[in-house]
Amino acid sequence: MPTPRPTAPQLWTAGLIANLITCAGVCAGYALSSPLYGTKDEVAHVDHAYQLWHGILIRIGEPMRMPQIWGYTLPFDWTGQHPPLFYLLLAPVVGPLTDAGHLLAAGMAARGIAALITCLVVVAVMWTTRQIVPSRPEVSIAAGLVTALSPALTRLGGVVFNDNLFVLWVTLLVGQTVWLLRHEPRTRGLLLFGLYAAAALGTRLPGVVFIGLCATTLGLVWLFTGPRSDWAGILRLGVAVLLAVAANAWFYLRNFRATGNWSGMQTDLVGKPGGPLQEREVRSVLDVATDPDIWRQLLIPPALQEHVLVGAVLTIGPLVLGLVVGVRSFSGERRETVRVATALLLLALTATIVAIQLDYAAGGGGAYWRYLIPLTIVTSLITALGLTASPRLAGPAVGVWAAASFAVFAAHIAPPNPSGGDLATAPVFQSAAWIATGVAGVACVAAVATVLLVAVARSR
Repeated sequence: MPTPRPTAPQLWTAGLIANLITCAGVCAGYALSSPLYGTKDEVAHVDHAYQLWHGILIRIGEPMRMPQIWGYTLPFDWTGQHPPLFYLLLAPVVGPLTDAGHLLAAGMAARGIAALITCLVVVAVMWTTRQIVPSRPEVSIAAGLVTALSPALTRLGGVVFNDNLFVLWVTLLVGQTVWLLRHEPRTRGLLLFGLYAAAALGTRLPGVVFIGLCATTLGLVWLFTGPRSDWAGILRLGVAVLLAVAANAWFYLRNFRATGNWSGMQTDLVGKPGGPLQEREVRSVLDVATDPDIWRQLLIPPALQEHVLVGAVLTIGPLVLGLVVGVRSFSGERRETVRVATALLLLALTATIVAIQLDYAAGGGGAYWRYLIPLTIVTSLITALGLTASPRLAGPAVGVWAAASFAVFAAHIAPPNPSGGDLATAPVFQSAAWIATGVAGVACVAAVATVLLVAVARSR
């Protein structure tokens, strides 16, 4: 009897698993080849979790308390302006291991949690992409692979930063918004919207941007489209947003009382030796927006710093092609309400986040590549649309792109990533890093194969 061919849902599930293994291997490759606490922010984030384990909810500028023998030592902790959700996830692991004297295990376990969060981002991107482009499953598999090989996202997945947890929540929030646009204001959907909104705001303050724009999109669509205005749905949406804000209001009020601003940043730290605000230069927004160096810092993560041309080809080419595909999707009868509302939402999110970063840099803040990764769903979706523009060429196109991206990653972890700091350099596990890289490579090939099979099946 002939062997039955795998169905589209089975191939999509296989692609999901392959993307998850790829992401886990890439994050592990970075984590195992990078000395612990070789970046100052990683020290501060882990110390924050350690202090929370001991019942101390720190404020920015308070002293460090975590015992440390590797990497950087800091004059004070500068992560106290961040809400505690991320640190609550780390504390039960970091605290006991550190108190037991297992300092290396504590730091590497924290990196493991960061890698797990990054893998969940891959799932969130694939799910959200399915909501946006439900008729093309190969796009969501490709978007998941683009995310799993992202040099920005996975680099943060190999160290301890709270950025990727924020990316997870806002990606789910965007996906839930599109789900609600397609299924109307159902109670379950609004409940999930409120939970994702609360989690995003409980991780980083820019969650207000995503909450505001997603809620506004839903409210306008429900108010002005359809046979009648859905005031009941808008009211329930308002309640969900208010509850999400109320759940986190105490922390931001705490920031305001302490510093006079909601972000919790203390202006008296500007110029303080050893601090993150030591060197600041106030400039006009126009000056910053026309500075090529600012855009280089925002757009080029560390893995691409030595491969700028390759990075530009891998990034700009698929993005431009994906934008063309996206614009063409609005032709004629395809200009449906959900499609238009989703496109306008993604455009508004991109413009707002970029504008905030330019304004922040103009006020003396840093222009860092990781500040744009909340837009991962936008970049992964558009890149995947570009790579899969032709169903018959989707497999080869994704394969070439993935091979080049994987080569950039492999080159970055060999030799081991250098470490800064005033203490000894922590040990690295280079052999284990190469094993993780090999596993990621095999899974990457499997993910490309699922894109090929799904795309070919759809083109028949």
